[in-house]
Amino acid sequence: MIDNYIAYIAIAVGLIIITFSALYMVRQGRRKEEAAKQAANAFREIVLNELKGVYPIPRYLDKDVCDKFKASIPAVESAAAEFRKFMASSQAGLFDDALKTYCDHCNKITWESCVTYNLSVELKKPEDEGPKEIFRQNVNALLSFVKEE
Repeated sequence: MIDNYIAYIAIAVGLIIITFSALYMVRQGRRKEEAAKQAANAFREIVLNELKGVYPIPRYLDKDVCDKFKASIPAVESAAAEFRKFMASSQAGLFDDALKTYCDHCNKITWESCVTYNLSVELKKPEDEGPKEIFRQNVNALLSFVKEE
């Protein structure tokens, strides 16, 4: 009879330990999710603040505004490095590719290339995309990894 009580107590203690372990894991998971949401919000905010006046792309760009393309790279890379820590490994490679594409294009884009593209209407083919459109697509690709709330 005492053996039954000891067995019941052992089972009860085991269930209590399992319950608290499960609660701890759920709580840790929620903390990670919250940290990931905060990192995503910070990334979106930094990208949009860095690109203010350039994204969404205005119809006509001033020459001094074009300097923002290249100047935005360090801040965007820094924010991306912080955000990348919270990404699933399956998404990290795609994110890195989108970031590299963004940085490469920002290093190449110039005011002259934007103006030249806008002026040479008769030379354009329907499938051609100008530097501003490619920039918009690159920023959209980066922001696509951040879910809107």
